[in-house]
Amino acid sequence: MEELQLDKLLSEENLSTLNKLLSIFSEAENKYGLLSLVEGAVSDEELIGKVLNSVVTDTTLNLLQKWNNITKMLETLSDEETLGTLLQTLDLMKLLNKSGILDPIKGILQDEDTLGKVMSALVNDDTLNLLSNWNNILKLLEVVSREDVVNNISELMGLYNKLKSLGLIDVLKGITEDEDTIGKVMNGIINDFTMNLLAHWNEIVNDLSKFDLTNFKYYTLLINETGEALKEEKIEKITHWWQLLGLLKDPEIQVGLGVVIAVLRHIGKYHMKYIVQNGTTTTS
Repeated sequence: MEELQLDKLLSEENLSTLNKLLSIFSEAENKYGLLSLVEGAVSDEELIGKVLNSVVTDTTLNLLQKWNNITKMLETLSDEETLGTLLQTLDLMKLLNKSGILDPIKGILQDEDTLGKVMSALVNDDTLNLLSNWNNILKLLEVVSREDVVNNISELMGLYNKLKSLGLIDVLKGITEDEDTIGKVMNGIINDFTMNLLAHWNEIVNDLSKFDLTNFKYYTLLINETGEALKEEKIEKITHWWQLLGLLKDPEIQVGLGVVIAVLRHIGKYHMKYIVQNGTTTTS
């Protein structure tokens, strides 16, 4: 067994390593006197005690216990990307320190009262609600940041400012705050008539498109005069045809009958045209 260990010790590889080690020690002693220095230091009990006291301390023992963590940290810091990020962070901290921003931050962190106020402002129901709806906020920001939306918002704000300058916003605000007025407005918008109007909206628009607007003043004139007649004139019952003969002497009645006949003629012309278009014959 001892011969086997001796053979291993005297192997060519071990002897070569031993020769190199002796060569290093010899050079260290001849050139720098390191071995003599080490020998002197070892023989000095007081110096050895100081060295041991500086090496064997709670701090160094704690570091040795955490050596694995330290090596992992060093391995992480040795990564090129991490090192670059760390250097950028240090550069940023230098700029913040040079600008004097770090001092107020340090003061805030040291002032428990101020720090408590800051934390209360950051951590509350509103901020927690914002965080819980963060995805929705991002979607909203994505929509709002579009160029067309920004332009529409700008135009809307311009319209709002215009209405504000005219005093209309204050009027609308007053209306919305008056429940009685709001009720009247809602009743005016939502009732049987408006519902019926909406239900037949397409038909109404189609019929209105047939109006000759150049004759619009005559429509209003006819409606107004009819209203005036119903309001002011005493309606007399006609029971005999000779009463009509007596009325025909009135110039206003004569003109009125002429208007009625003209209207009846146009109605008949349109009706006859409508019948012909639908393939129905009539006798003249």
